Amino acid sequence: MTNSLIPYFSIALLRILAALNTNVRLLKKAMNLLQIVNEIIELAETGDFGERIDVSSYKTFGSGDYAINFVNENNLKYIDAILRAFNSDEEIKNTYTLERYESLLIKHFREFFAKKCLAKEPDVSSFLKKLEAESIKTFSVFRDIHGIVLNSPTSPLLLGGYTIYEFASQKEFIESIFESKTNSSSQLICFKDNPEYLIEWKAEARHSEKALEIADEHFERFELILRYLIGSVTNHFEVGVLNYQGWRHRKAYILSDMGEVSSSLSNHGPIEQISLDNPYFVNEDNGYHTVWGFTTKKNLNKFQKRIMLAVEWIGQSMADPSPQSAFIKAAIALEIIFTYNEREIITPSIMNQMSESIALILRSSVDERLKMESKVKKMYGLRSKIVHSGNKDISQADYQTLLEIARHVIIKILTSDKLNSVDSVEDLYTILKKIKYSGDAI
Repeated sequence: MTNSLIPYFSIALLRILAALNTNVRLLKKAMNLLQIVNEIIELAETGDFGERIDVSSYKTFGSGDYAINFVNENNLKYIDAILRAFNSDEEIKNTYTLERYESLLIKHFREFFAKKCLAKEPDVSSFLKKLEAESIKTFSVFRDIHGIVLNSPTSPLLLGGYTIYEFASQKEFIESIFESKTNSSSQLICFKDNPEYLIEWKAEARHSEKALEIADEHFERFELILRYLIGSVTNHFEVGVLNYQGWRHRKAYILSDMGEVSSSLSNHGPIEQISLDNPYFVNEDNGYHTVWGFTTKKNLNKFQKRIMLAVEWIGQSMADPSPQSAFIKAAIALEIIFTYNEREIITPSIMNQMSESIALILRSSVDERLKMESKVKKMYGLRSKIVHSGNKDISQADYQTLLEIARHVIIKILTSDKLNSVDSVEDLYTILKKIKYSGDAI
C-alpha cells in the first residue's frame, strides 16, 4: 500500500468503526426496550369498550373498533411501563416529550396491538431509528417577564444562558431573528400585544413542544436564582416568568351574627421593579457571576449540580408563604451541600458534622466557629421540632438566620480559592478536615 492511500484507508476504517459502534449501541438500546414494548402490547385491549360498566381508569388511543385501550389495573401498569420505556434512553428523553414519544410508540406498534403478537428486536430497532432520524434543532423560546426594568435597554441583557429584551427597543432585532428563520414577518403576530419585556432561552430538541418544556424548566430556575440573589424575603420585589402574581388588592367582607357589617382592604404584592441590569446581579465577589455561568455549562460536576440545586431550594424557600415550610426548604439547601445522598436521614452525628463544617467555612477564629456551630445546631433543633412535632412557632428572625447561613455557605464555596474547585462531597470534607487540623481560615 502506497503512503498516499493510507489517509483514505484510515478514514474508511474510522467510518466502518463508527458504523459498527452505532449498530452496537442501537442493538443494546433495542434489547433493553424490547421487553417493555411487549409488556405494553400484552396490557392493551382493542376495540370500543364504551358499553362496559366496570371501567374506572383507562387510557385510549384512537376510536371505535381500532382503538387501543389500557383499562383499570392495566392502565396503571401501562403508565409505569411507558415511563420506564421513555426513561431508558437519555438522549431521546432529553429531546422528545413523553406525550410525543408515547404517540409515536403506539403508532409504530399499532399492528402488533391489533394482532396481539409480540415484537422482535428488528421491530424495536426500526422504532428507535425513526426516533433518531428526526434531527435535533435549536429553538429560541421567548416568554414575557414581569417585575423588571432595564436602565440601558438599547442592547439585550445577557445573564448566563438567558437573554432579556425590552421589546420596544429591541423589536427590530427580534423581528430580524424571526425573519432570518422563517423568511417572513408574519410569524410576529404572536407579539401583537407588544410585551414590555421578553426573556429568551435557547433549547435543543426534536420538536417545539419539547423545546418549550425545556425552556420552561429554565425559566422556573431563573425565578429561583433571582430570589436567591436578592437575598431577603420581601414583598417589594417579584420577578416572574411563569409564576408571577403581581400587585393586587386583598379584600374581605365581615358580617357578625348581630348584623354588624365591615370590610377590609389591603395591598399585596410587589410595588417596585427590579433593575435587572444592575451590576449587583453579576457581582463576582458574591459568586453571582459564577451562578449564571453554571446555567450555560452542560458538563457541571456533581458538586456544582448540588450547588445549583441548593440555590433553587433557597429560591423556593424565599417564595414560600408558610414559615415552617420555608424554614425546612432552607435547611434542605444546606443538606444538599453537606450530605452524601438525598436519602440520608439527618441523624445527630450528621447534624454535628454539618454544623462543624458550616462553622469552618463561615468563620475563622476558634470562638467564632464555636458560636456558629452552636447557632446551626439550634436551627436544626427547630427543624427537628417542625418535622417531628409539627411545631409552628418559627420566628422570622430564626428563619432569616438559617436563610443567611445557607446563602453565605454557597457564596463562600463559590468564591473561596480553597473550595471553588471542589467536585464532590467527599472532596469537600477532605479539604475541611485539613483545615480543621491546621486551624487555617477559608
